[in-house]
Amino acid sequence: AEGQALGATLASGGKDAVSALEVVEKKGGNDGVTWVGGDKAGGSGQKPIRIVNDVTRAGYNLLTSRSVKDSSSVPSASCNNGLVCNTWSSPQEAAAFATRVLGEQQQQTCEGCQKTVTAAGVGLTPLIQETYDKKLQSLQELLSKSKPLTAENLAAAGTDALPITRGVIEALRDERDQDVLARRLASDVSLMDVLSKALLLQRLMFAGAKEPNVAANGLATQAVDQQTSLLQQEISNLKTELE
Repeated sequence: AEGQALGATLASGGKDAVSALEVVEKKGGNDGVTWVGGDKAGGSGQKPIRIVNDVTRAGYNLLTSRSVKDSSSVPSASCNNGLVCNTWSSPQEAAAFATRVLGEQQQQTCEGCQKTVTAAGVGLTPLIQETYDKKLQSLQELLSKSKPLTAENLAAAGTDALPITRGVIEALRDERDQDVLARRLASDVSLMDVLSKALLLQRLMFAGAKEPNVAANGLATQAVDQQTSLLQQEISNLKTELE
């Protein structure tokens, strides 16, 4: 397809992404490009290329040993406490997290189409506040005994990297500064929860970028590199907060 010239142009002439896209426009890109799983995308009558969404979905499926085009949820019975499927039950759930944090870069090669549409992400900071509010509420419900100390309720208050145990709750119940300590604990848990998801998203994107059709598209790999660099900066900022 003529759209495949995107990668070839970048690879062969020191062209940047914008010049490469212009070359393809002149040739006409109605055929689109071969994209994740071998399907055509970006051309006339085809789905647009959504870099963050598509690469994250591919990475999710590759890391859970499934077809890159699988859109189904991973049943909890077959997840076996796997890190990826334990964090996000489906490729769509992982992609929703990715696009919220990083935004999206949508590309089309067809004549008369808007070539690139970008949307900004919110970064990790708003997610930390949202997670903090949920974790604090879960902790307070356990401390006040309005909810029993079941494994499920303890898991809701903690995170894999910083689990909350029955002993922690019982010790906090006896503390005079219970409220201050609970807030500090909720803060630490929320930071760890968001950081672990961000690091896992980074793994998904690295894996998705190795999907053969993505890896063969120079424009796409350049866009993925930009997104992973942005994510790395967010992760570095979060690690600084934890220190």
